[in-house]
Amino acid sequence: MWRSPDPKREYDVVIIGGGGHGLGAAYFLAKEHGITNVAVLEKGWLGGGNTGRNTMTVRSNFLREDSVPFHEMSLDLYHQLSRDLNYNLMVSQRGMITFIQSSAANRIALQMANTMHIYGAEYRMLTLDEVKQKIPIFDPSPNMRLPVRGGVYQPRASMVRHDAVAWGFARAADARGVDIIQNCEVTGIQQEKGAVTGVETTRGLIKAKKVGMAVAGHGS
Repeated sequence: MWRSPDPKREYDVVIIGGGGHGLGAAYFLAKEHGITNVAVLEKGWLGGGNTGRNTMTVRSNFLREDSVPFHEMSLDLYHQLSRDLNYNLMVSQRGMITFIQSSAANRIALQMANTMHIYGAEYRMLTLDEVKQKIPIFDPSPNMRLPVRGGVYQPRASMVRHDAVAWGFARAADARGVDIIQNCEVTGIQQEKGAVTGVETTRGLIKAKKVGMAVAGHGS
């Protein structure tokens, strides 16, 4: 799949975190910018942090105007990523329905739909009957504790196998010369005259001209 090299003494770029974001950043640095003297440092195993603990949903139904085009582009990338990486990410465009259970939620959904329409993203309000048509097992009973009033639907939303994302990026980045180093915990950032010069790890000091952090609140 990919090499397990010992860390070099110095890299142009060190990325902390071997999940989807860290591995993706390394891959695109190599592919789009020709920067291959890169190390991805992961204190556990690849995809063992938040990447392996999410809902596997790729969507663009966001409220902020700057978020919609960003996530629409991400959807486009995901829909061609299996081919680009030559690795099956099991991308499945199934669509996503969000239930509306209050007047406040309905108001936010309308606002979100209007924002998305401005950027050409499809996001449709659904009546209760339309929700029932799309989800036959759905119970529309008004006696529920939080009765569903309707829904909102994004047809382009997709499911993506999260560990396949990590493995696909890792294999493709490795093929372009990126060093992927597991079981290498970063314990400190070395600085000199206000500039980052490297990282302190459980496998020794690694110097770096640039350091990127792609870690969540809780790592692997």
